This record gives sequence, structure tokens and C-alpha cells, in this order.
Amino acid sequence: MSPVDESWSIVDTHHHFQSLSDASYPWLDPERPEPLEGDLGPIRRDYLPADYRRDTEGLGVVKTVHVQNGRNPHDPVDETRWLTALARQERIPDAIVAYADLAAPDVERVLEAHAGFPRTRGIRQILNWHHQPRLRSAAAPDLMESPQWRRGFGRLAPLGLSFDLQLYWPQMDMALALARVFPDTMIVLEHFGMVADRTAEGLIGWRSAINRLAQAPNVCVKLCGFGLGAPAWTIEATLPLLRHVLDAFGPRRTMVGTNMPVDLLFAAPNKIISMIHAIAMDLSPDERIALLRSNAERFYRI
Repeated sequence: MSPVDESWSIVDTHHHFQSLSDASYPWLDPERPEPLEGDLGPIRRDYLPADYRRDTEGLGVVKTVHVQNGRNPHDPVDETRWLTALARQERIPDAIVAYADLAAPDVERVLEAHAGFPRTRGIRQILNWHHQPRLRSAAAPDLMESPQWRRGFGRLAPLGLSFDLQLYWPQMDMALALARVFPDTMIVLEHFGMVADRTAEGLIGWRSAINRLAQAPNVCVKLCGFGLGAPAWTIEATLPLLRHVLDAFGPRRTMVGTNMPVDLLFAAPNKIISMIHAIAMDLSPDERIALLRSNAERFYRI
């Protein structure tokens, strides 16, 4: 197997660009309390297509999906506008997952504005809630159950938009209920379910929640963010977790991603790609192509 072998080519369904020299990224503010990722200093810099191409050169990445990165959050459409101009010049990203606060009074206007850009495919609003404030992103643990938030969520499918779902496993039953109420909305679970608690008890809860969430046919999953919750991750320790997710969702509802530049805090690009290859190693050729590339091409229409 060679990383340049076409049957091993990858669609990176989860990465970020950032230009700190001309925009605000509050999550990268040095005054912010240290988050789950730890010290963000090494990635507190511009990260643009040239940087991404340098990091992935020779590793078989053929298409990419940019996921919202918190640029100028006071204007949610600014990031999509900026990425569209960037893609016109650089030819990546191939697809954009934008940001919207689905509970905002003007959410319909924001969603329609995002959908007006040709590469927009979905929306992400991070829902992580944890009793430890540094691990918390959402204002409440149960936003998914709010009627106002669900009103915004209900506007996604009519606009042809999917939803990138980022949360912790104790919230997955709420996500399952949401998926069942909105069966026409495609949902993709990010970072294989954010395994922040890798104690024996935490992993039991996570495995069970993954199995339940996988019952919803309109939910699929991304295997990425390997270092989130485990900065010293190894392929040997992480592979069983990823295989559990792959078994639960199946190779036709699973995609892969690098989460660069964030995961560069924990590993070099070739280690991230080696992890992705390790997941696919025991699959049939058709299943491998589905996992690494064709599922993403179909889901994100690229």
C-alpha cells in the first residue's frame, strides 16, 4: 500500500483555515482559559491552503471539507464569504460547513445567506456541555431540546444543509431523539464522539451511547480529532475505539478527517494519515474506498 495509490486517496472531511492577521478568532485568544486541547500557542497563527498543502504533500488527500472555525463570530456569514473567495483562488476547500446559532431570532436569514454560496453544504454549532467549564462550549446541555433551537434546525433540510454534530456522549441520547424527529436532515457526528473521558467507566458509557446513536439511519460519523481528550494518543490505543465506531455505523456511514491544524498540537500529519490508513487496513477494497473517499463525496456532494 502506498499513500499515493488511488484506492487509498482521502477526502479530508474536517479541517480548518484561519487568518489571524485580518480577522478575529476568539477561541484562539491567549487570554481564554486553557480548553480541552490544552495550550493553543503552537497553532495561534495563520493556517492557509499553502500551509495545508505543505502538511499533506504526498499523503493522498484529494478533496477537503472546511468546518467552521469561529472567524468573526459577530458576523456568521463572514467566514463563508472569506472561504468562498479563498477557494476561488486556491481551489480548496471543496465544501464548507458554516456556523449559525440555530436559536437566534434571525437564523433563517443567516442560513439562507450561507446556502447562497455554492460550496456551502452544512452547518455546525458546537453543543459540547460539560460540568467542567474549560471543557464546555454550549450555553446549556440541552439546546437540542429547545423549541427555538429546533425551529432553526428544521430549516436545514429545506435548504439542502446537513448538520455537523459535536458533543459528548452523555448528550447522544438527545441527539438520537433529534435525529428521529427530523429524519430528512442528515447529521454527521464529529470526532468519533469526543472521547474526553477515557477512564474504564467513561468508555463504557461512550461505547453504549455510540451504539444507540448509530441506530438512526440519518446519522453518520467522522473519524478525526484523535488527540482530543488524549494528547499523547497512540495508534495502538486509539484503533480499538475507532473500530468500535466503524462497527457501529458501518463503512458506508463513516468518513475520515485530519482536524488540522488543531490536531497538529498532538501529532505530525503523517501520523494522522497513518491512523486513518490503519482504520481502513482490514476492509475490502470497496469498503475502504467508501470510508476514505466516496462516502464523503456523496455526503458533501463534491
